Amino acid sequence: MGSIMTKTSEQMKSLVEGFIRITKIKYEDQSLIVRSKNKNIDWQFHVGDNVIVSKSANREDRIHINVNMRFMPEDTKFLTTTNPAFTKAAFEISEICTICSVGHQWVNAGNEVAGLAVFSHVDEEVLDRVTFHNTWDNVARVVGHVQRVLRANFTGLSKNTASGDTSGKSFYG
Repeated sequence: MGSIMTKTSEQMKSLVEGFIRITKIKYEDQSLIVRSKNKNIDWQFHVGDNVIVSKSANREDRIHINVNMRFMPEDTKFLTTTNPAFTKAAFEISEICTICSVGHQWVNAGNEVAGLAVFSHVDEEVLDRVTFHNTWDNVARVVGHVQRVLRANFTGLSKNTASGDTSGKSFYG
C-alpha cells in the first residue's frame, strides 16, 4: 500500500477556491485581513452572505465550512433560556445537528443570543470537489431545517433571520 500524499495548506486553499469558483457564487478571499487579526487562521473565504470556508492553523488535516446565522436585535427577546419555545427549539436544533453529523454553536453577545453557527469539516486526505460540495450541501440542508424549526417555534421572528443566498440551497441549484 502506497503512502497518501498530504496536501499543504496552500494546496487546500487553491482546491477550495476552485470548488467555490465553479458555483458562480460571489466570494471574497479574506485571508490577509483575518490573518492580521487572528494568527490561528491560515486562510479564509467569505462566500455569499454568510458562509465561511477556512483552514485553521492548529489543524493541518482539515478545512472548515461554517454558516453563520445572525438574529435581528428585535428577535433576541425570544431567544432566552427562560422562554420554553427557545428551549424546545434549541433541543430540536441540537437533535437535527447530531443526526446530520454537523456541529452547532449559539453565538452570544452579552446576555443575548445573537446568532447560531452551523459547521462541518472536510479532511484534507479526502478533499475533492464532490466531498467538499457534499459537506457544503449537508450544512446547507441543516441550516434550512434550523430555519424551519425557528419559524415554527417563534411566530414573531423576523423574516430577516434567513441565512442568505448560500445556505438554503445546494451548490448545484
